[in-house]
Amino acid sequence: MSGFQRGAIYTRISRDDELTGDGVTRQDEDAGALALARGIPVQGRYTDNDISATTGKRLRPDYERLMSAVRADQVDVVIVAALGRLWRNRRERAEGMETFRRHGVSILAVKGPELDLTTASGRLLAGLLGEVDSFEVEQMSEREKREMRQRVERGLPPTGPRAFGYTADGWTILPEEMPEVVKAYETFVVTRSVSGITRDLRERGVLNKDGEPWTNNGVRHVLKNPRYAALREYEGVLYPGKWPAGVPEDLWRAARAIFEEEDRATSPGPARRHLLSGIGLCGVCADGTTVTSGSRGRIKRRDAEREEPEGKLDLQEEGDEMESQPTYRCRVHKHLTRNMEPVDAYVEEYVIARLSRPDAADLFHDEAAPGAEDHRAQAVALRARLKALAAAFADDDEADVMEFRDATRRLRERLADVESRMAHPQRARVLAGLVDAADVRAAWESLGLDRRRAVVDLLAEVTVDRAGGGGRRPFNPDTVRIVPRV
Repeated sequence: MSGFQRGAIYTRISRDDELTGDGVTRQDEDAGALALARGIPVQGRYTDNDISATTGKRLRPDYERLMSAVRADQVDVVIVAALGRLWRNRRERAEGMETFRRHGVSILAVKGPELDLTTASGRLLAGLLGEVDSFEVEQMSEREKREMRQRVERGLPPTGPRAFGYTADGWTILPEEMPEVVKAYETFVVTRSVSGITRDLRERGVLNKDGEPWTNNGVRHVLKNPRYAALREYEGVLYPGKWPAGVPEDLWRAARAIFEEEDRATSPGPARRHLLSGIGLCGVCADGTTVTSGSRGRIKRRDAEREEPEGKLDLQEEGDEMESQPTYRCRVHKHLTRNMEPVDAYVEEYVIARLSRPDAADLFHDEAAPGAEDHRAQAVALRARLKALAAAFADDDEADVMEFRDATRRLRERLADVESRMAHPQRARVLAGLVDAADVRAAWESLGLDRRRAVVDLLAEVTVDRAGGGGRRPFNPDTVRIVPRV
Protein backbone atom coordinates (compact mmCIF):
# COMPACT_ATOMS: atom_id res chain seq x y z
CA MET A 1 0.00 0.00 0.00
CA SER A 2 1.10 3.59 -0.67
CA GLY A 3 1.17 6.46 1.77
CA PHE A 4 -0.41 8.78 -0.83
CA GLN A 5 -4.04 9.69 -0.14
CA ARG A 6 -4.81 12.51 -2.60
CA GLY A 7 -3.89 11.32 -6.07
CA ALA A 8 -4.45 13.25 -9.31
CA ILE A 9 -4.09 11.86 -12.81
CA TYR A 10 -2.84 14.21 -15.53
CA THR A 11 -2.98 13.22 -19.22
CA ARG A 12 -1.97 15.14 -22.31
CA ILE A 13 -1.29 14.53 -25.97
CA SER A 14 0.28 17.16 -28.22
CA ARG A 15 -1.58 16.43 -31.43
CA ASP A 16 -4.91 14.77 -32.05
CA ASP A 17 -5.94 15.73 -35.60
CA GLU A 18 -9.15 13.72 -35.46
CA LEU A 19 -9.91 14.84 -31.89
CA THR A 20 -10.88 11.30 -30.94
CA GLY A 21 -9.22 11.50 -27.53
CA ASP A 22 -7.89 7.95 -27.89
CA GLY A 23 -4.37 8.91 -26.81
CA VAL A 24 -5.38 10.57 -23.55
CA THR A 25 -7.82 7.75 -22.89
CA ARG A 26 -4.99 5.21 -23.04
CA GLN A 27 -2.88 7.37 -20.71
CA ASP A 28 -5.75 7.65 -18.26
CA GLU A 29 -6.35 3.89 -18.29
CA ASP A 30 -2.65 3.14 -17.61
CA ALA A 31 -2.38 5.79 -14.89
CA GLY A 32 -5.60 4.55 -13.28
CA ALA A 33 -4.28 1.00 -13.25
CA LEU A 34 -1.07 2.17 -11.55
CA ALA A 35 -3.06 4.10 -8.93
CA LEU A 36 -5.19 1.03 -8.26
CA ALA A 37 -2.14 -1.20 -7.93
CA ARG A 38 -0.51 1.22 -5.49
CA GLY A 39 -3.73 1.76 -3.54
CA ILE A 40 -3.82 5.51 -4.24
CA PRO A 41 -7.26 7.18 -4.10
CA VAL A 42 -7.73 9.31 -7.19
CA GLN A 43 -9.29 12.66 -6.26
CA GLY A 44 -9.27 14.25 -9.70
CA ARG A 45 -8.52 13.70 -13.35
CA TYR A 46 -7.08 16.45 -15.58
CA THR A 47 -6.81 16.20 -19.36
CA ASP A 48 -5.42 18.49 -22.07
CA ASN A 49 -6.01 16.96 -25.51
CA ASP A 50 -4.38 18.18 -28.73
CA ILE A 51 -2.28 20.74 -26.84
CA SER A 52 1.52 20.98 -26.92
CA ALA A 53 3.40 21.68 -23.70
CA THR A 54 6.49 22.78 -25.61
CA THR A 55 5.53 25.82 -27.65
CA GLY A 56 3.54 27.63 -25.00
CA LYS A 57 1.33 29.08 -27.73
CA ARG A 58 -1.84 27.46 -26.43
CA LEU A 59 -3.00 27.40 -22.84
CA ARG A 60 -3.35 24.13 -20.99
CA PRO A 61 -6.51 24.76 -18.98
CA ASP A 62 -6.51 21.46 -17.09
CA TYR A 63 -2.82 21.79 -16.21
CA GLU A 64 -3.66 25.15 -14.65
CA ARG A 65 -6.52 23.49 -12.76
CA LEU A 66 -4.12 20.81 -11.53
CA MET A 67 -1.60 23.41 -10.31
CA SER A 68 -4.40 25.27 -8.52
CA ALA A 69 -5.31 22.02 -6.74
CA VAL A 70 -1.64 21.53 -5.79
CA ARG A 71 -1.42 25.04 -4.37
CA ALA A 72 -4.63 24.38 -2.42
CA ASP A 73 -3.01 21.22 -0.89
CA GLN A 74 -5.65 18.99 -2.49
CA VAL A 75 -3.02 16.75 -4.14
CA ASP A 76 -0.06 14.82 -2.72
CA VAL A 77 0.89 12.82 -5.84
CA VAL A 78 0.44 13.40 -9.56
CA ILE A 79 0.26 10.28 -11.71
CA VAL A 80 1.29 10.59 -15.36
CA ALA A 81 2.08 8.22 -18.23
CA ALA A 82 5.56 9.75 -18.46
CA LEU A 83 7.27 12.80 -17.05
CA GLY A 84 7.27 14.36 -20.53
CA ARG A 85 3.47 14.49 -20.47
CA LEU A 86 3.65 16.92 -17.55
CA TRP A 87 6.54 19.24 -18.49
CA ARG A 88 8.70 19.60 -21.60
CA ASN A 89 9.27 23.34 -21.28
CA ARG A 90 12.26 24.36 -19.10
CA ARG A 91 10.61 27.42 -17.61
CA GLU A 92 7.39 25.62 -16.82
CA ARG A 93 9.28 22.65 -15.40
CA ALA A 94 11.31 24.84 -13.04
CA GLU A 95 8.20 26.65 -11.81
CA GLY A 96 6.25 23.40 -11.43
CA MET A 97 9.00 21.62 -9.52
CA GLU A 98 9.27 24.52 -7.08
CA THR A 99 5.48 24.52 -6.53
CA PHE A 100 5.49 20.73 -5.97
CA ARG A 101 8.40 21.09 -3.51
CA ARG A 102 6.64 23.73 -1.43
CA HIS A 103 3.44 21.70 -1.18
CA GLY A 104 5.05 18.28 -0.72
CA VAL A 105 3.77 16.74 -3.97
CA SER A 106 5.45 13.77 -5.64
CA ILE A 107 5.28 12.47 -9.20
CA LEU A 108 4.51 8.88 -10.12
CA ALA A 109 5.04 7.88 -13.76
CA VAL A 110 3.72 4.75 -15.48
CA LYS A 111 6.94 4.72 -17.52
CA GLY A 112 9.51 6.11 -15.12
CA PRO A 113 10.50 6.34 -11.46
CA GLU A 114 8.70 7.82 -8.50
CA LEU A 115 9.99 11.35 -7.89
CA ASP A 116 9.84 12.86 -4.41
CA LEU A 117 10.30 16.56 -5.13
CA THR A 118 10.65 17.40 -1.47
CA THR A 119 14.18 15.94 -1.59
CA ALA A 120 17.27 17.22 -3.39
CA SER A 121 17.87 13.84 -5.08
CA GLY A 122 14.27 13.72 -6.32
CA ARG A 123 14.53 17.21 -7.80
CA LEU A 124 17.90 16.34 -9.38
CA LEU A 125 16.49 13.24 -11.04
CA ALA A 126 13.40 15.13 -12.21
CA GLY A 127 15.61 17.84 -13.67
CA LEU A 128 17.86 15.34 -15.48
CA LEU A 129 14.93 13.41 -16.93
CA GLY A 130 13.30 16.69 -17.94
CA GLU A 131 16.44 17.80 -19.77
CA VAL A 132 16.46 14.51 -21.68
CA ASP A 133 12.85 15.17 -22.68
CA SER A 134 13.70 18.71 -23.75
CA PHE A 135 16.67 17.44 -25.79
CA GLU A 136 14.48 14.93 -27.61
CA VAL A 137 11.84 17.56 -28.38
CA GLU A 138 14.36 20.12 -29.59
CA GLN A 139 16.14 17.56 -31.74
CA MET A 140 12.85 16.46 -33.27
CA SER A 141 11.94 20.11 -33.86
CA GLU A 142 15.22 20.70 -35.67
CA ARG A 143 14.58 17.72 -37.92
CA GLU A 144 11.04 18.86 -38.66
CA LYS A 145 12.19 22.41 -39.45
CA ARG A 146 14.89 21.13 -41.80
CA GLU A 147 12.37 18.89 -43.53
CA MET A 148 9.88 21.74 -43.83
CA ARG A 149 12.50 24.08 -45.27
CA GLN A 150 13.44 21.43 -47.81
CA ARG A 151 9.79 21.09 -48.85
CA VAL A 152 9.47 24.86 -49.12
CA GLU A 153 12.60 25.17 -51.25
CA ARG A 154 11.39 22.39 -53.54
CA GLY A 155 8.07 24.18 -54.04
CA LEU A 156 5.95 21.42 -52.50
CA PRO A 157 2.50 22.29 -51.13
CA PRO A 158 1.96 22.51 -47.37
CA THR A 159 0.91 19.40 -45.50
CA GLY A 160 -1.88 19.30 -42.97
CA PRO A 161 -5.60 19.96 -43.36
CA ARG A 162 -6.97 20.39 -46.88
CA ALA A 163 -7.32 23.94 -48.13
CA PHE A 164 -10.69 24.94 -49.57
CA GLY A 165 -10.34 24.89 -53.37
CA TYR A 166 -7.61 22.22 -53.47
CA THR A 167 -7.50 18.45 -53.16
CA ALA A 168 -6.09 16.95 -49.97
CA ASP A 169 -2.59 16.61 -51.46
CA GLY A 170 -2.60 20.28 -52.48
CA TRP A 171 -1.67 19.63 -56.11
CA THR A 172 -5.04 19.87 -57.84
CA ILE A 173 -7.61 22.68 -58.02
CA LEU A 174 -11.22 21.73 -57.33
CA PRO A 175 -13.37 23.44 -60.00
CA GLU A 176 -16.44 23.39 -57.78
CA GLU A 177 -14.67 25.33 -54.99
CA MET A 178 -11.91 27.52 -56.40
CA PRO A 179 -14.28 29.94 -58.23
CA GLU A 180 -15.66 30.88 -54.80
CA VAL A 181 -12.12 31.68 -53.64
CA VAL A 182 -11.49 33.87 -56.69
CA LYS A 183 -14.79 35.66 -56.19
CA ALA A 184 -13.97 36.27 -52.53
CA TYR A 185 -10.61 37.83 -53.39
CA GLU A 186 -12.07 40.01 -56.15
CA THR A 187 -14.85 41.16 -53.87
CA PHE A 188 -12.53 41.87 -50.95
CA VAL A 189 -10.09 44.10 -52.85
CA VAL A 190 -13.09 46.14 -53.99
CA THR A 191 -15.22 46.27 -50.84
CA ARG A 192 -12.68 45.51 -48.08
CA SER A 193 -15.49 43.73 -46.27
CA VAL A 194 -14.88 40.24 -44.87
CA SER A 195 -18.32 40.20 -43.25
CA GLY A 196 -19.98 40.97 -46.59
CA ILE A 197 -18.27 37.99 -48.22
CA THR A 198 -19.23 35.75 -45.31
CA ARG A 199 -22.83 36.90 -45.50
CA ASP A 200 -22.97 36.23 -49.24
CA LEU A 201 -21.52 32.71 -48.86
CA ARG A 202 -23.99 31.85 -46.12
CA GLU A 203 -26.97 33.26 -48.01
CA ARG A 204 -26.05 31.20 -51.08
CA GLY A 205 -25.57 28.08 -48.99
CA VAL A 206 -21.87 27.67 -49.86
CA LEU A 207 -20.17 25.51 -47.20
CA ASN A 208 -16.52 25.44 -46.17
CA LYS A 209 -14.20 22.44 -46.57
CA ASP A 210 -15.66 20.84 -43.44
CA GLY A 211 -19.22 21.15 -44.73
CA GLU A 212 -20.04 23.93 -42.27
CA PRO A 213 -21.32 27.49 -42.87
CA TRP A 214 -18.54 30.04 -43.36
CA THR A 215 -17.42 32.34 -40.55
CA ASN A 216 -15.59 35.67 -40.75
CA ASN A 217 -12.43 34.05 -39.40
CA GLY A 218 -12.64 31.29 -42.00
CA VAL A 219 -12.97 33.79 -44.85
CA ARG A 220 -10.15 35.92 -43.42
CA HIS A 221 -7.89 32.85 -43.27
CA VAL A 222 -8.53 32.11 -46.95
CA LEU A 223 -7.88 35.71 -47.99
CA LYS A 224 -4.58 35.83 -46.09
CA ASN A 225 -3.31 32.43 -47.21
CA PRO A 226 -0.42 32.71 -49.73
CA ARG A 227 -1.10 29.14 -50.86
CA TYR A 228 -3.79 30.44 -53.22
CA ALA A 229 -1.16 32.46 -55.12
CA ALA A 230 1.14 29.39 -55.29
CA LEU A 231 3.36 30.94 -52.62
CA ARG A 232 4.53 29.63 -49.27
CA GLU A 233 5.83 31.70 -46.38
CA TYR A 234 8.66 30.34 -44.26
CA GLU A 235 10.36 32.39 -41.53
CA GLY A 236 9.00 35.61 -43.00
CA VAL A 237 10.12 34.89 -46.60
CA LEU A 238 7.82 33.98 -49.50
CA TYR A 239 8.88 31.07 -51.69
CA PRO A 240 7.30 30.10 -55.04
CA GLY A 241 5.40 26.82 -55.16
CA LYS A 242 4.99 24.35 -58.00
CA TRP A 243 1.29 23.69 -57.43
CA PRO A 244 -1.27 25.60 -59.55
CA ALA A 245 -2.26 29.05 -58.31
CA GLY A 246 -5.93 29.58 -57.56
CA VAL A 247 -5.71 33.38 -57.81
CA PRO A 248 -3.19 35.72 -59.53
CA GLU A 249 -0.31 36.78 -57.31
CA ASP A 250 -1.08 40.48 -57.73
CA LEU A 251 -4.64 39.87 -56.50
CA TRP A 252 -3.38 38.04 -53.40
CA ARG A 253 -0.86 40.82 -52.72
CA ALA A 254 -3.61 43.43 -53.03
CA ALA A 255 -5.64 41.58 -50.40
CA ARG A 256 -2.61 41.27 -48.12
CA ALA A 257 -1.92 45.00 -48.41
CA ILE A 258 -5.46 45.74 -47.23
CA PHE A 259 -5.04 43.51 -44.18
CA GLU A 260 -1.72 45.17 -43.39
CA GLU A 261 -3.41 48.58 -43.52
CA GLU A 262 -6.11 47.34 -41.14
CA ASP A 263 -3.49 45.88 -38.77
CA ARG A 264 -1.78 49.27 -38.57
CA ALA A 265 -5.07 51.06 -37.98
CA THR A 266 -7.35 50.86 -34.99
CA SER A 267 -10.34 48.53 -34.94
CA PRO A 268 -12.07 48.61 -38.34
CA GLY A 269 -15.44 48.69 -36.61
CA PRO A 270 -18.68 46.89 -37.49
CA ALA A 271 -19.81 46.11 -40.99
CA ARG A 272 -21.47 49.05 -42.78
CA ARG A 273 -25.19 48.74 -43.38
CA HIS A 274 -25.93 51.90 -45.37
CA LEU A 275 -24.69 53.51 -48.57
CA LEU A 276 -22.91 56.59 -47.17
CA SER A 277 -21.97 55.50 -43.63
CA GLY A 278 -18.29 56.30 -43.17
CA ILE A 279 -18.08 57.61 -46.77
CA GLY A 280 -20.26 60.72 -46.87
CA LEU A 281 -18.80 63.84 -45.29
CA CYS A 282 -20.54 66.11 -42.79
CA GLY A 283 -21.06 69.50 -44.40
CA VAL A 284 -21.33 71.25 -41.04
CA CYS A 285 -17.94 70.13 -39.72
CA ALA A 286 -16.18 70.59 -43.08
CA ASP A 287 -13.08 68.91 -41.62
CA GLY A 288 -13.34 65.38 -42.99
CA THR A 289 -15.78 64.10 -40.38
CA THR A 290 -18.00 61.43 -41.90
CA VAL A 291 -21.65 60.65 -41.37
CA THR A 292 -23.00 57.63 -39.56
CA SER A 293 -26.42 56.03 -39.59
CA GLY A 294 -29.18 56.34 -37.04
CA SER A 295 -32.96 56.48 -36.87
CA ARG A 296 -35.77 58.63 -35.52
CA GLY A 297 -39.52 58.46 -35.31
CA ARG A 298 -41.56 59.76 -38.22
CA ILE A 299 -45.26 60.26 -38.82
CA LYS A 300 -46.43 58.25 -41.82
CA ARG A 301 -49.10 60.08 -43.87
CA ARG A 302 -50.63 59.84 -47.28
CA ASP A 303 -48.86 62.87 -48.70
CA ALA A 304 -45.62 62.68 -50.70
CA GLU A 305 -42.28 61.84 -49.05
CA ARG A 306 -40.84 64.96 -47.44
CA GLU A 307 -37.96 65.74 -45.11
CA GLU A 308 -38.53 66.73 -41.50
CA PRO A 309 -36.84 69.82 -40.02
CA GLU A 310 -33.54 69.12 -38.26
CA GLY A 311 -34.30 67.45 -34.94
CA LYS A 312 -38.07 68.08 -35.16
CA LEU A 313 -41.18 65.99 -35.66
CA ASP A 314 -44.68 66.96 -36.75
CA LEU A 315 -47.45 66.64 -34.21
CA GLN A 316 -49.32 63.41 -34.73
CA GLU A 317 -52.90 63.67 -35.91
CA GLU A 318 -55.70 61.12 -35.67
CA GLY A 319 -55.14 58.27 -38.12
CA ASP A 320 -51.41 58.93 -38.47
CA GLU A 321 -48.95 56.06 -37.96
CA MET A 322 -45.49 56.19 -36.40
CA GLU A 323 -42.53 54.43 -38.02
CA SER A 324 -38.77 54.39 -37.54
CA GLN A 325 -36.95 56.45 -40.16
CA PRO A 326 -33.29 55.79 -41.03
CA THR A 327 -31.12 58.90 -40.95
CA TYR A 328 -27.58 60.11 -41.53
CA ARG A 329 -25.98 61.95 -38.62
CA CYS A 330 -22.64 63.64 -38.06
CA ARG A 331 -20.39 60.97 -36.56
CA VAL A 332 -18.81 63.23 -33.94
CA HIS A 333 -21.05 66.16 -33.06
CA LYS A 334 -24.50 64.81 -34.00
CA HIS A 335 -25.54 68.26 -35.21
CA LEU A 336 -26.56 66.96 -38.64
CA THR A 337 -29.59 64.72 -39.11
CA ARG A 338 -30.90 63.93 -42.59
CA ASN A 339 -33.45 61.46 -43.84
CA MET A 340 -31.49 58.68 -45.48
CA GLU A 341 -33.81 57.62 -48.29
CA PRO A 342 -33.87 60.79 -50.44
CA VAL A 343 -30.12 61.35 -49.93
CA ASP A 344 -29.30 57.80 -51.04
CA ALA A 345 -31.67 58.03 -54.01
CA TYR A 346 -30.02 61.27 -55.19
CA VAL A 347 -26.52 59.82 -54.93
CA GLU A 348 -27.55 56.62 -56.72
CA GLU A 349 -29.06 58.60 -59.60
CA TYR A 350 -25.78 60.47 -59.96
CA VAL A 351 -23.83 57.20 -60.11
CA ILE A 352 -26.15 55.64 -62.67
CA ALA A 353 -26.01 58.76 -64.84
CA ARG A 354 -22.20 58.89 -64.66
CA LEU A 355 -21.85 55.23 -65.63
CA SER A 356 -24.30 55.66 -68.51
CA ARG A 357 -22.34 58.43 -70.22
CA PRO A 358 -20.62 57.72 -73.59
CA ASP A 359 -17.20 58.34 -72.02
CA ALA A 360 -17.83 55.96 -69.11
CA ALA A 361 -15.24 53.52 -70.51
CA ASP A 362 -12.55 56.13 -69.75
CA LEU A 363 -13.14 55.47 -66.06
CA PHE A 364 -11.16 52.25 -66.49
CA HIS A 365 -8.05 54.12 -67.63
CA ASP A 366 -5.06 54.88 -65.45
CA GLU A 367 -3.93 58.33 -66.55
CA ALA A 368 -0.81 58.14 -64.35
CA ALA A 369 0.45 54.85 -65.81
CA PRO A 370 3.68 54.94 -67.88
CA GLY A 371 2.88 55.45 -71.57
CA ALA A 372 -0.73 56.40 -70.86
CA GLU A 373 -0.79 59.10 -73.56
CA ASP A 374 0.67 56.78 -76.19
CA HIS A 375 -1.84 54.07 -75.31
CA ARG A 376 -4.69 56.54 -75.49
CA ALA A 377 -3.55 57.69 -78.94
CA GLN A 378 -3.32 54.09 -80.13
CA ALA A 379 -6.81 53.34 -78.84
CA VAL A 380 -8.23 56.42 -80.60
CA ALA A 381 -6.55 55.41 -83.85
CA LEU A 382 -7.79 51.82 -83.64
CA ARG A 383 -11.35 52.93 -82.93
CA ALA A 384 -11.17 55.27 -85.92
CA ARG A 385 -9.96 52.44 -88.14
CA LEU A 386 -12.79 50.22 -86.96
CA LYS A 387 -15.28 52.97 -87.74
CA ALA A 388 -13.75 53.59 -91.17
CA LEU A 389 -13.68 49.88 -91.92
CA ALA A 390 -17.37 49.53 -91.07
CA ALA A 391 -18.23 52.56 -93.26
CA ALA A 392 -16.20 51.19 -96.17
CA PHE A 393 -17.87 47.82 -95.89
CA ALA A 394 -21.32 49.40 -95.83
CA ASP A 395 -20.57 51.36 -99.04
CA ASP A 396 -18.94 48.51 -100.96
CA ASP A 397 -21.51 46.06 -102.30
CA GLU A 398 -18.75 43.72 -103.50
CA ALA A 399 -16.83 43.63 -100.20
CA ASP A 400 -15.93 40.18 -98.91
CA VAL A 401 -17.79 39.44 -95.67
CA MET A 402 -15.16 37.03 -94.37
CA GLU A 403 -12.34 39.50 -95.00
CA PHE A 404 -14.31 42.21 -93.22
CA ARG A 405 -14.93 39.97 -90.21
CA ASP A 406 -11.30 38.90 -90.03
CA ALA A 407 -10.04 42.50 -90.23
CA THR A 408 -12.55 43.60 -87.60
CA ARG A 409 -11.55 40.76 -85.29
CA ARG A 410 -7.85 41.61 -85.51
CA LEU A 411 -8.48 45.30 -84.89
CA ARG A 412 -10.66 44.54 -81.89
CA GLU A 413 -8.01 42.22 -80.46
CA ARG A 414 -5.39 44.95 -80.77
CA LEU A 415 -7.78 47.46 -79.19
CA ALA A 416 -8.50 45.08 -76.29
CA ASP A 417 -4.77 44.64 -75.71
CA VAL A 418 -4.16 48.41 -75.66
CA GLU A 419 -7.11 49.01 -73.34
CA SER A 420 -5.91 46.29 -70.97
CA ARG A 421 -2.57 48.12 -70.67
CA MET A 422 -4.44 51.37 -70.02
CA ALA A 423 -6.66 49.89 -67.33
CA HIS A 424 -6.42 50.98 -63.69
CA PRO A 425 -6.52 47.64 -61.74
CA GLN A 426 -8.61 48.92 -58.82
CA ARG A 427 -11.09 50.84 -60.97
CA ALA A 428 -11.47 47.88 -63.30
CA ARG A 429 -12.39 45.62 -60.37
CA VAL A 430 -14.81 48.14 -58.85
CA LEU A 431 -16.58 49.02 -62.10
CA ALA A 432 -16.54 45.60 -63.77
CA GLY A 433 -19.96 44.73 -65.17
CA LEU A 434 -21.25 48.30 -64.83
CA VAL A 435 -19.60 50.48 -67.47
CA ASP A 436 -20.18 47.94 -70.23
CA ALA A 437 -23.64 46.86 -69.04
CA ALA A 438 -26.52 47.04 -71.50
CA ASP A 439 -28.73 48.36 -68.68
CA VAL A 440 -26.63 50.25 -66.12
CA ARG A 441 -29.56 50.78 -63.76
CA ALA A 442 -30.38 47.08 -63.66
CA ALA A 443 -26.69 46.23 -63.16
CA TRP A 444 -26.45 48.73 -60.29
CA GLU A 445 -29.58 47.40 -58.59
CA SER A 446 -28.18 43.87 -58.76
CA LEU A 447 -25.08 44.83 -56.74
CA GLY A 448 -24.70 44.17 -53.04
CA LEU A 449 -24.28 47.04 -50.58
CA ASP A 450 -20.50 46.62 -50.18
CA ARG A 451 -19.97 46.87 -53.93
CA ARG A 452 -22.26 49.91 -54.23
CA ARG A 453 -20.34 51.67 -51.49
CA ALA A 454 -17.08 50.96 -53.29
CA VAL A 455 -18.44 52.43 -56.53
CA VAL A 456 -19.68 55.60 -54.80
CA ASP A 457 -16.37 56.04 -52.99
CA LEU A 458 -14.46 55.63 -56.25
CA LEU A 459 -16.55 58.00 -58.34
CA ALA A 460 -17.29 60.92 -56.05
CA GLU A 461 -16.85 62.78 -52.78
CA VAL A 462 -20.28 63.21 -51.22
CA THR A 463 -20.91 65.94 -48.63
CA VAL A 464 -24.22 66.08 -46.77
CA ASP A 465 -25.36 69.54 -45.60
CA ARG A 466 -28.21 70.46 -43.29
CA ALA A 467 -31.64 70.44 -44.89
CA GLY A 468 -32.31 74.03 -43.76
CA GLY A 469 -35.62 75.87 -43.66
CA GLY A 470 -38.57 74.87 -41.52
CA GLY A 471 -41.76 72.90 -41.76
CA ARG A 472 -42.23 69.81 -43.92
CA ARG A 473 -40.45 70.43 -47.21
CA PRO A 474 -39.38 68.58 -50.38
CA PHE A 475 -35.87 67.19 -50.64
CA ASN A 476 -33.44 69.84 -51.88
CA PRO A 477 -30.65 68.31 -54.03
CA ASP A 478 -28.49 71.38 -53.40
CA THR A 479 -27.98 70.17 -49.83
CA VAL A 480 -26.05 67.10 -51.05
CA ARG A 481 -22.83 68.15 -52.76
CA ILE A 482 -21.25 65.65 -55.13
CA VAL A 483 -17.72 66.31 -56.39
CA PRO A 484 -16.41 63.84 -59.01
CA ARG A 485 -13.17 62.03 -58.16
CA VAL A 486 -12.70 60.55 -61.65
